[in-house]
Amino acid sequence: MTYPMLARAIRSGSPEQVADLVRTCWLDPIANGGSDLRAVHHPLGFTCLPVLRDGAQGICVHLFGERRTPVRLSVSPFHCHSWDLLSHILYGEVGNQNVTVVPGNTYRVFDTRTTATGDRLVPTDDTVDATAGEPEYWAAGEAYELTAGRFHASTVRSAAPAATVVLGLHHPGRPDLTLGGLGTPAHRLTRRLYARTETVLLARTVLDRLAVGAAASLVPAGRP
Repeated sequence: MTYPMLARAIRSGSPEQVADLVRTCWLDPIANGGSDLRAVHHPLGFTCLPVLRDGAQGICVHLFGERRTPVRLSVSPFHCHSWDLLSHILYGEVGNQNVTVVPGNTYRVFDTRTTATGDRLVPTDDTVDATAGEPEYWAAGEAYELTAGRFHASTVRSAAPAATVVLGLHHPGRPDLTLGGLGTPAHRLTRRLYARTETVLLARTVLDRLAVGAAASLVPAGRP
């Protein structure tokens, strides 16, 4: 029942309830060493805590600016998911850049086949042109949604830490797609697992940042 509870809390505009669910259901057990979950270094450069997989429903906590390493992309950052996305900002600022895609000859469309260890990008016969709009940013306590099949790219303003909890509702039969160079061959992108000790430290860092944000929200306006 965690998925629908979290979705309702996000859509009702209850950031305190969202943070409490994320903390008690997943972050506390990870931080206390009571979970075997290990963080994943995503090919796009952020860190992912895949906290729930239940049929078509999935929940991840995405961390930006925490142990982030420079990324050299083999394709563009423009992609679309096979699932509907609901993203709530836990702290910091995270942006979304919508991308308009039309038939053309600038990019090749790649079928992204995800496994536990990485993504295999397979070129298709389709080529397109893509125009990226201005990023729209959301701050802590805010949320945005993205339907399956909508091309986009995630962005952050700077290296400042940020975290989101992302709910995904998968649509079987729909592809995950990425845009890349016309001559780029099929290739694999790895997803490196963090050690359990690193994962514990990451969870504790998120808890600390959430606690700081909660304390700041209790300070009356006009007071230091």
